[in-house]
Amino acid sequence: MKKSRLLLLLTVLFVVALISSCGSASEGYDRDQVFKSVDQDDDGIALRSDFELAVALTEPSSVAATYPGGEVTVEAVLLSLEESPPSRLVDPSNPAPEFFMARLTSMLRLRLAAVAIQDAGFAIDFEVDDVALNSQVQAHVSGGFESWARVKAFEADSRLEKFSTPHCVTVVATVTESEAALAKTRIDSGESAAVVASQVNMPGVTRTSNGDVGCANLLEWANTFNEAAAPLGEMVAGEVSEVVSMASDFSPTGRLWMVFVVRELKFEEMDPLALGPFAQQVLADLVVDYFVQVSPAIGQWDDVDLSVKSPR
Repeated sequence: MKKSRLLLLLTVLFVVALISSCGSASEGYDRDQVFKSVDQDDDGIALRSDFELAVALTEPSSVAATYPGGEVTVEAVLLSLEESPPSRLVDPSNPAPEFFMARLTSMLRLRLAAVAIQDAGFAIDFEVDDVALNSQVQAHVSGGFESWARVKAFEADSRLEKFSTPHCVTVVATVTESEAALAKTRIDSGESAAVVASQVNMPGVTRTSNGDVGCANLLEWANTFNEAAAPLGEMVAGEVSEVVSMASDFSPTGRLWMVFVVRELKFEEMDPLALGPFAQQVLADLVVDYFVQVSPAIGQWDDVDLSVKSPR
């Protein structure tokens, strides 16, 4: 029992002496400064991961993360934070984890995009700063890589050809579901869609009385009719849709009930450019397959969100 008490007393005295030495003015640090340097995430709790990150930041030459063909050092991240600090960052040399991980995430995403573009056959010079590297990436994304990505996207998804093909459409639009259903029955029975539309359409709903709304690709029709345009994606020339509806401020019932009739598909006028850019989406699909390794002292790589996350 005496031996246990003596051991406990010696332990207490050692801890007191250690705390006193840490708080000594001769060392140049007070208690808050010491704790702050360890409590990197400023949550008031000095956990193991806080110590690991604090140690990692004192070793600038250590590797923060690796990616195909390259690596990012701690020093590179700290330098980036110093040269372009976030608005709430107080000390770039001792950033909180969220700042360090966010900047490392940005740097890795940029490099992964550059690797993907290079793998696609486009020249990339990696021996430059991030500003110059980003300029190269943006130039390719808005240039040759966009054309390459569009071809790849159309090869991967045959529906894009139909989406970029003008659909010439006649619309029957009524203010009640029953009226639209009856109109569809008449068209299915062989009556002309133009004649039916001229007889039942709500006045002013289309530019012409016969329901002819012109020809446009599916993206344009989606912008016009919202989700109600969905059936057009599966329809061929001469086909009649089921009854669909959409909200309308012009209808006395608050909705329009519609039937679409595809008169013609103008494949010769297919325009892939009308669907907008593909480079960003294709890049996103490519980079998820790249292997990224983040130093365990800093965090871990989330290959779904393409970001560095806290290890806890």
